[in-house]
Amino acid sequence: MPEEKLTVGVVGVGAIGTVLAACLSKAGANVVVTDLPPRIAQVKQDGLRVHWQNQDLCYRVAAVDSIGELGAIDPECILVATKAYILPKIAPAVAAAAGARCLVISAENGIDTEAELARHVPEENVGRMVINLAAGCNAEGAAHIIWFNPPNAFGLLADGRRGPIERLVELFNATGLTSELVDPVTIKKKVFLKTVLTAALMPMCAVMELTMKEAMTCQATRRLAGDVVSEGLAVGRRLGYEYGEGIWEECMGYLDKGGSHHPSMSIDIRNRQPTEIEFINGKLLEIGSRFGDLRLEVNRVLVSLLMALELRNGTRGPGEFPSYIQTAGRTADGARPFKRNR
Repeated sequence: MPEEKLTVGVVGVGAIGTVLAACLSKAGANVVVTDLPPRIAQVKQDGLRVHWQNQDLCYRVAAVDSIGELGAIDPECILVATKAYILPKIAPAVAAAAGARCLVISAENGIDTEAELARHVPEENVGRMVINLAAGCNAEGAAHIIWFNPPNAFGLLADGRRGPIERLVELFNATGLTSELVDPVTIKKKVFLKTVLTAALMPMCAVMELTMKEAMTCQATRRLAGDVVSEGLAVGRRLGYEYGEGIWEECMGYLDKGGSHHPSMSIDIRNRQPTEIEFINGKLLEIGSRFGDLRLEVNRVLVSLLMALELRNGTRGPGEFPSYIQTAGRTADGARPFKRNR
């Protein structure tokens, strides 16, 4: 007897959400998507359009106008592919749509997005995806995959039902979006490393209006990216995350593959939208501030400059600067330490 189709809700069909939903539909899943009204109108009219491997693909999926309506389809899995800063607002609605048994997976940038979901969804029903691809979306809503560095990674927040997430990984693998399922400890380690990589270029490109390729081919900015990686890895070591000899070189090699495009944080600043900075470099500073002897000055400067742009754009208030901006890189008596990270 053939296995029933997996029913998946996708919250957020920007570039990444469109790619994920389209791949699942291609693999035979029953996919239902939701987003803000203008985007849902596009999907209802044109379907999900993706350009990948020199092909223009289009998939017709069901689209609903609100997260609450996903509950009516009784999903086995909900993928949340929104901006990370939206999570606190939408997590209660996602939890209500998921019910008691549905698996909810965070597919956003940054650290602790799955923890935000777990405030409303039972921990055993929460998972995380680490996305190793870059994608963009044009004004008509068509997504294009810029690069893919397989595999993507999936993992549960805690040991729980593996069935839905195993099927999800199988579906992605069937479409060529190669993915792997890892244990709860490993997924956190992978999330952290991917966040370090994201932190190395996103805010710098946004502040300086550079493409990723421009940032990595200029000697001065490449050095800054390397410093961010070094600071992030130093924080990771304090958390017990060891990635082996040569990890700094591996990270720089990964960043060297960045294309001639502006990352999403640059687009957010340009469009005067909030950014995910607090979930990316901000998390590195927040965690690093627990260890009084870590110097994270490059991260602190980049976060400060980025948040100043948010202040200018009106997406951050004068009193909305986190405490780690004030304390990072200082000793208890307020003096700046000069010893290097270990």
